[in-house]
Amino acid sequence: MAPAPTLAQVQTLYNATKSAASKFTTYNFRTHFLRRTDEVFKPVLASLESGSSSSSSPESLSTFYQEHQAELEVLKRSAEVNRMFEGPKLVVEHPRIITGGGGAGMEASQGGGGQPS
Repeated sequence: MAPAPTLAQVQTLYNATKSAASKFTTYNFRTHFLRRTDEVFKPVLASLESGSSSSSSPESLSTFYQEHQAELEVLKRSAEVNRMFEGPKLVVEHPRIITGGGGAGMEASQGGGGQPS
């Protein structure tokens, strides 16, 4: 069995996973994998930073590290395939400058919307 990884090794794996997840061009995939990375790594990092060995044994920590190294490679390949077959951007990805609000829009032209007539 491999020795338990150090805090620095787990942090490096966490940062590499976040970097690979951010390379997805599809908004939904990118946000899912970034959120999932945080959910998976935060408890492990917190237990390593606090130094409590009761929450995670060296064997389980070593298994966690090896599994997520393999997942990182899969994530990198998936991000590359996603980049090669990139689709159009979603509406939420387009920056839109809001110049004003409350103008006489469609509601006002039909006599509604609280606009004076």
